Amino acid sequence: MPADPDLDAPARRLLAIAQRVADAHLGIDDASLMSCVSGSTVDNIADARSDVDMSVVFAKLPDEAVLRDACRRAGGDWFWSAGNVTEGLVVSFRVDGVEVQIGYNSEAGLIADLDEVLVRHNPDTPNHKLAEGILKSMPLAGADRLAALQRRLAEFPPKLGRAMVVHGLIGPVSWRGVSQLLHRDAGLWCREIQVDACYRHLLILSGLNRRYFTRFQVKRMQRLASRLEIAPPQLAGRIDTLLSAPHREAFGALHALEREVLDLVAEHMPDVELAAARTRWGAFAPD
Repeated sequence: MPADPDLDAPARRLLAIAQRVADAHLGIDDASLMSCVSGSTVDNIADARSDVDMSVVFAKLPDEAVLRDACRRAGGDWFWSAGNVTEGLVVSFRVDGVEVQIGYNSEAGLIADLDEVLVRHNPDTPNHKLAEGILKSMPLAGADRLAALQRRLAEFPPKLGRAMVVHGLIGPVSWRGVSQLLHRDAGLWCREIQVDACYRHLLILSGLNRRYFTRFQVKRMQRLASRLEIAPPQLAGRIDTLLSAPHREAFGALHALEREVLDLVAEHMPDVELAAARTRWGAFAPD
């Protein structure tokens, strides 16, 4: 495929490498091959540290040796791998000094992973990252099959959004316990609670906004928060600030943020029960 003229030079370079890798898989099973690139390449935010994030799908994955040979034809040898060709395989190798990461899957395996989100409405699975990645991917092979998946993923299930909100409200901060913890020389535990609460708030807000979310490998927070139309103001900056603040100040900021998140749930999903969460929230007495 020709380079996208709207991409900056670093992203165009990664796209060219991705196409080279995809082309190296031709001849294995061209009738079922689907390959796409995602990540910083398609977001056009690649830099010197960026890698190539790809998916390669066949009706049935061939032997591992066949896949290794394809990557060698593209110019790289695997230096890391996880999984297997039966359940799905992730590999890394370098081409022209750039790390390439491929997620290999069978058609049935990919559909099963996406169904966990789209059909079973699992609110807490790394397959949200897969769904988000596929949704924004650029095709390298099998464009029609990718487009069909993207049309399906674009119809975010309302039941999934509700499940994400409800799950985020489970196991929230015990504000009465926090009031005691501040006097117990428990800095590491305090920070753990704060980090977990921030992840939960992001999950709730993503559910309200009908956006896929997993706490697995969260990065580019400013970009993530900017896409949440239903959210407290200055969300990313407030999270960054509270996670570096002294614990008493951090919990005060987190307490205020939680109130705003609960108010947004009440406004946009009024059928979700909030009485218990509001009671817990009201038990905070830091002094």
